[in-house]
Amino acid sequence: MNRLLRDLHEYHHDVGIHINRIKGLLGALKDASCTDADCKQLFRQLDALHGVPEMLHHENEELIRRALLRTDAPIHPRVKDIERDHLAFERIATQLRALEGSGHSPREIAAIVEDFLGKYFDHMDGEENIFFPMAEEWLSD
Repeated sequence: MNRLLRDLHEYHHDVGIHINRIKGLLGALKDASCTDADCKQLFRQLDALHGVPEMLHHENEELIRRALLRTDAPIHPRVKDIERDHLAFERIATQLRALEGSGHSPREIAAIVEDFLGKYFDHMDGEENIFFPMAEEWLSD
């Protein structure tokens, strides 16, 4: 496997572990005994998903995606959607940050974050099972 693709795959693995930690925090937000500290911890964990490493990861995926589009490969619609997803995740990150101090209940925050996590996992699944294998097949090192 190409080194860059391997790095992207490893990043997904690490993010998956991080997201599972966030899922654990969501349980606390759904509980009636949820505290402000629980919410703060969730927002700190979410911030880690939207920092410089995430931005660089998406930039690297875009480099590969654009190279793939220049080949004769039969481009799957999910590959075409990757750029749109990345732009959407930037907007969602801003919306998630705005939830802190928004007055939403912890349960409402948990529901919004769960929806985001579902979309994020779906996006990663498309990259892992469609985009990365196509890139591996159609692009040289």
